Amino acid sequence: MSAKRALDILKTITVGDKDIVSAGYLGSLSVEGDRAEVVLLLPSSLKEQAEAIKTAVEKRLTEAGFKADVRYRVRERKPSLKVNVGPVGKKRIPGVKKVLAVASGKGGVGKSTVAVNLAVALAKLGLKVGLFDADVYGPSVSVLMGLEGERVFVTPDRRFKPIEKYGVHVITFGVLVKEDTPILWRGAMLHKAYEELLMQTAWEDLDILVMDLPPGTGDSHLSLAQGYTVDGAVVVTTPQMVAVADVLRAVKGFEKLEIPVLGIVENMAYFPCPENGKRYYIFGRGGADRLSEMTGYPVLARVPIDEYVSSSGDAGVPVVHAYPDVPSSRALMDLAGHVRQDLLSGL
Repeated sequence: MSAKRALDILKTITVGDKDIVSAGYLGSLSVEGDRAEVVLLLPSSLKEQAEAIKTAVEKRLTEAGFKADVRYRVRERKPSLKVNVGPVGKKRIPGVKKVLAVASGKGGVGKSTVAVNLAVALAKLGLKVGLFDADVYGPSVSVLMGLEGERVFVTPDRRFKPIEKYGVHVITFGVLVKEDTPILWRGAMLHKAYEELLMQTAWEDLDILVMDLPPGTGDSHLSLAQGYTVDGAVVVTTPQMVAVADVLRAVKGFEKLEIPVLGIVENMAYFPCPENGKRYYIFGRGGADRLSEMTGYPVLARVPIDEYVSSSGDAGVPVVHAYPDVPSSRALMDLAGHVRQDLLSGL
């Protein structure tokens, strides 16, 4: 039994004119041996059909030999996700159709790794993508993208020209400031730096700009959220229950700033053993699911631990580019598919 087999089965179950996967009703899928755990996220318009949909999923999976554990939640999708006009007073970044923030409640959860690979994955889907490293205090995009030694040039009309690599247009403080130079900016200085880099960069008709935010909440988030239209956010966490409180604060912060939250990314979710095929939950399990239940936002992806993520990152090559067929890359490509569906369905 495999997750791919279970996913293929779910794609045969239709509601209206779409299957439940392409319609975005699959919140999460976990397969261990012959046991398949499915969480469905259904809009309020399907409330009356929810039990029937659940029964259909259970029936199909059982017929295929799975022991099915199917749950569902009915939720109202945030209306702001469907709106393409920013609040009054906020600026649209020139040359950018959509802006997505990648955030975390705390450091050390692999937020920048997710942001970099998400940007490259979106480019692999055929979109024109930019990546802005807004983490001024610990810019790691330059390392993860292999940009050490690169320079940002200025165009004849005095705008910054992004560095292009792996199909992504990148601006990062990591190539603008010397590696051993501390950045002690707050308030007005931080706002000015963002203003210059975002508004005076020659972004060339991007479908989406991915922003790698600093961890936590603070001046960076306020400067970006209050000054510019951010169309959506994904929040990165790890499976530990102790991380839930930190991430919940980040989610509530986005809601207060009226930035739509697309969902949650659980990084380092499990270790898929290459020898026996089993999943080992090294950091526990349940944190992302609990956060999803508390907030109503779906778990968009569960990115496993594997050696390829760290080795490729250290080499400056995103894992989705270096090893496109490993489990972590497949999870990150699935995440890109969710983002495209939620933010870029009209493109």
